[in-house]
Amino acid sequence: MKKYILSLLIMGLVLNSEFLNAQSLNQFGVKAGVNMMGIHSKLDETSSTTNKTGFFVGVFMEFVRTVDFSIQPEINYSSTDNLVNDNISLLHIPILLKYKLGNKFEIYGGPESQFLLKVSNTNIKEGGYKKFILAADLGASFLISENLSLDARYNLALSKYIDYGYNSYKKLNCIQIGLAYKFDN
Repeated sequence: MKKYILSLLIMGLVLNSEFLNAQSLNQFGVKAGVNMMGIHSKLDETSSTTNKTGFFVGVFMEFVRTVDFSIQPEINYSSTDNLVNDNISLLHIPILLKYKLGNKFEIYGGPESQFLLKVSNTNIKEGGYKKFILAADLGASFLISENLSLDARYNLALSKYIDYGYNSYKKLNCIQIGLAYKFDN
């Protein structure tokens, strides 16, 4: 079912980009950067956070609605260390509302759906893993040039990625810092 939904989303983005490409204000882009994930664990009455670093890569489509406002759906892949040599692989699908502040800055935020793809050395079909995770994004961009920007965002987990039962779980919060490049139409 998830593969079907993801396929429809990708197909919709491709078809919309072809249709909306005629409008010079809408732009397609790519992005990549560092993913700093905080794995928040709560086991009964104790809680702790472990910070791990990884990377992310992705694509986006920016639909400009006014001079200062746009909507930007994205599809990003991230991989981050979980334990010593284990990696968490996620597919992030945020829908961001962006507002331009002057000529050099943008702020944005919005909901994000995440799909847990893999935890290396672990069977995610067992052990309470959740394959669908909800999150919220809040971030800012510094426009280096017309096509290149430096992005930084905080991703707050709204749901758990592992649920062990009563009052015991793990959540994934992350900070992503990277470069985004918009292609000319």
